[in-house]
Amino acid sequence: MSPEGFIRQQATALGFTLCGFTRLTALPRADFFLRWLAQGYAGEMTYLAREPARRLHPSSAFPQARSIICLGYPYAPPRLPQLDWRRELRGRIAAYAARPDYHDTIKTKLTHLIHLLSARYPGLWARAYVDTGPILEREWASRSGLGWFGKNTMLLHKQAGSWFFLAEILVNLDLAGDGTPRAHCGTCTRCLSECPTGALAEGYILKAPLCVSYLTIELRGPIPHALRPLLDNWIFGCDVCQEVCPWNIKFGRPRDDLVEELFPSLPALLALDETGFRARFRRSAVWRARRRGLLRNVAVALGNSGNPAAIVPLRRALHDPEPLVRGHAAWALGRFAEPEARRALHAHLAHEEDASVRREILIALGEEPVAPR
Repeated sequence: MSPEGFIRQQATALGFTLCGFTRLTALPRADFFLRWLAQGYAGEMTYLAREPARRLHPSSAFPQARSIICLGYPYAPPRLPQLDWRRELRGRIAAYAARPDYHDTIKTKLTHLIHLLSARYPGLWARAYVDTGPILEREWASRSGLGWFGKNTMLLHKQAGSWFFLAEILVNLDLAGDGTPRAHCGTCTRCLSECPTGALAEGYILKAPLCVSYLTIELRGPIPHALRPLLDNWIFGCDVCQEVCPWNIKFGRPRDDLVEELFPSLPALLALDETGFRARFRRSAVWRARRRGLLRNVAVALGNSGNPAAIVPLRRALHDPEPLVRGHAAWALGRFAEPEARRALHAHLAHEEDASVRREILIALGEEPVAPR
């Protein structure tokens, strides 16, 4: 059996539904990547600008690496429930964040796969990645045959859509793959037109500072005022551009058991202290947002609900130890016309010491304009 055949066989047994190979050469994407960075489309993800040569050519850091094994591990979207999130005050979490944390699951499988390869190929050198390290995963996955770049900048496969994680193993083996597949998006632009914030543009451009996933996960500070209403009830990530994709509609296999996990109670989340957050999300991808980030997002979603039942939990959040949470709770209260909301803002303004929170309260009360961005 060829090395490629053996690797595919073992990868399939470990649950990887996609497996491809390509030789490591310099990626011809330097101009696009550097221009994307220069236009500010990475937002606060400054780590993307570090070690650009290594991202474009991993062999510069690992000269012993000759090929890359690219793998796809499936995950399922939830079957969208028939619920009124505004009435029930439910948030939304992206499907990939369903527990357990995919990093832990896939890393364990990669370690096992490397062990199997080492036993068959003495002297094997290998280095594994799963959404970590300076490597352009989708570029290599596409070159290895795992799919084509969709217009939403995600990798699409004809039998899997985009509902899969990517993982890679650099190896000192000479492996041959199937090459880059032809794109099959045609004239469809549904992902571009349905993006809530206009983060996607023609030419395979993702403007991260506008992306709901970036705003709810990567952004550490305040969410820009103009974008808050556009987040709807997304509190961690976003699946809109995947859900509207015809390939995902055709090949998605929704699960019915994810409603409570991916459509959680917003008031319950806003009441979490640090201990409660740790207990609920320590082994989840949601951990990346940290408590202050998640509760910031929850406050925004409650403000977007228009449901007066959100006023009580938001009023309590004005006393949160994190200024970021208090500030967004103030903004959310400002979305309500009920006297109770305004009374809470006026009462809290009298003893709030943080300047950023005071400003959010004044904006919420209409006493200070929002600064243009």
